[in-house]
Amino acid sequence: MKVTIVRFIERDYYKNVMLTGSEAMPDVRIDKILDVAGQTWADLTFKFNDNGSVTIIDNHTDQQVPLAHLKGVAYDFYVKQRIRLIRANLQAKILQTA
Repeated sequence: MKVTIVRFIERDYYKNVMLTGSEAMPDVRIDKILDVAGQTWADLTFKFNDNGSVTIIDNHTDQQVPLAHLKGVAYDFYVKQRIRLIRANLQAKILQTA
């Protein structure tokens, strides 16, 4: 069984959003803004199995996270990754039959 492992770090996600949304703001300023937010950022590892199942690990606690507990950008990330993997799988099957 093939397993695709992808890591999601919420702080990096928001930093990338801020970098692409504002060319005038330097990295140092973005880091300061994110540090002032004073929140615990999600750090998750997703293990996507080719049979459709997924295992989500919280890298802070090394505990498994149920899919139903994902929220916000972590859930958005999961959905986008799942769609990307489904498309890749379909494309591989199309190429096999061609």
